[in-house]
Amino acid sequence: MQRFTDKVAVVTGGASGIGEAAVRRFLDEGAKVVFADWDGARGQTVAESLQSCSDDFRFVEADVADEAAAQGIIDLAVKEFGKVDILVNNVGIRMYQTVVEASAESWDKLLGVNLKSYAFCAKAAIPHFQRPGCSIVNVASVRTVIAGSKTVQYDTAKAAIAGLTRGMAIDHSPDGIRVNAVCPGPIFTPFHARRIEAAGQTVEDYNDDAAQRTMLRRPGTPEEVAACILFLASDDASYMTGSCLFVDGGMTAL
Repeated sequence: MQRFTDKVAVVTGGASGIGEAAVRRFLDEGAKVVFADWDGARGQTVAESLQSCSDDFRFVEADVADEAAAQGIIDLAVKEFGKVDILVNNVGIRMYQTVVEASAESWDKLLGVNLKSYAFCAKAAIPHFQRPGCSIVNVASVRTVIAGSKTVQYDTAKAAIAGLTRGMAIDHSPDGIRVNAVCPGPIFTPFHARRIEAAGQTVEDYNDDAAQRTMLRRPGTPEEVAACILFLASDDASYMTGSCLFVDGGMTAL
């Protein structure tokens, strides 16, 4: 299936996990892709692995919490490929603090990465959305509607992404721009691998926890979320905007 022939997609947080899976799937379906990540070494590794199957991509090391860096990514896409059709906002970090423990600095850092970067990238991309079929997909979380222990900052940012999605959708619908979000549940990514190792747990522990909290009784994969991102970005979702698509194995319906 080549749903994205002649389309140009920009993916932030594209060097691992859900972002990397989306980059690979966009390329498989005919898109040209610019992907960004703060982890330059990992980004270069992904880029090298892609070279055997495509040269229709560019990697840029960038911290998209910086507005100038976000603008630079979009400018690069336009310079290299002539346009931008799709933006996938995917970056995110976590901090494990209660509201009492969290400092002003930690709030600024997390909201800068998890929320403001989404706005900065959209601000840079939307002026280049000059044709029908352009869209933004924001990666939110089940934490838009449920909470976790000591993740008040992360949960706040993810809930705000849902609001940002709806707000941008209504503001830019007259221009034919669609804005949607995916809300993943427990998805096993390299982040989670590092987290469970630090906690002295195993993959089996993670899987058992996901089994207890989802109808499908397992964690999801980055590829399953990427499939939903590409659906929302494609013309298959042409009558969807302002929506939050939950990709959570039934977690939020329990």
